[in-house]
Amino acid sequence: MYTMNKIATLLIFFLSMSMSFAQTTQIDLTQVPGAFKSTELALEAGTYQFNIINEGVDHEVGFVLVPKGKYDPSNHIKEAYVTAPVATGKNSLTNEVTLGAGEYEYFCPLNPTAKHSLVVHDKVETLELIQTPGTFNKTQLTLQAGDAIQFQIANQGVNHEVGFVLVPKGKYQQTDHIPAAYVKAPVPEGQHSMTNILTLDAGEYEYFCPLNPTPKYTLTVVQ
Repeated sequence: MYTMNKIATLLIFFLSMSMSFAQTTQIDLTQVPGAFKSTELALEAGTYQFNIINEGVDHEVGFVLVPKGKYDPSNHIKEAYVTAPVATGKNSLTNEVTLGAGEYEYFCPLNPTAKHSLVVHDKVETLELIQTPGTFNKTQLTLQAGDAIQFQIANQGVNHEVGFVLVPKGKYQQTDHIPAAYVKAPVPEGQHSMTNILTLDAGEYEYFCPLNPTPKYTLTVVQ
């Protein structure tokens, strides 16, 4: 029979294992000939595993992550190497990488690609916005310039998918959309989806959903 001490030890072990898995986030990065599809990333400080996907590159590709501007192999973050070279149509994971706040760059010397920005923020604020038929629950927002934010868009009672668009005030062309503020997936009824992490300069913006559709609401960013 297990003693109480053994049971407690097992519970602590399984809890710590569960927390370990929960704290690792997988980031998918797809390479096409000469480029990554994602040309910049913003993350919160934490532990990540990068999933490198080879889409149409007719030879093996890899992945290199470095502190910004430090390209010598001695500065490569070794944990971010893929565990195996990535053949055409395949994918490979890196090891777990713990990243602190700061600026990094990622690239592939085998493809080869440009060097892309990865910014890690110490803290990210999540802002929940709920959509009901034809409206958002919050009709105006005020934020601080430079703060890292991420929107969580929830669909409450809209019987089709909804989305989220953020633009500088008065600029509604698709080319004016702030891509980082798109939801990662359309939001069905009763579900929610996150945007990417973004920072905004001081100024006035507007947010809306063209799928619902909603009015355009003011978001003010102050210094």
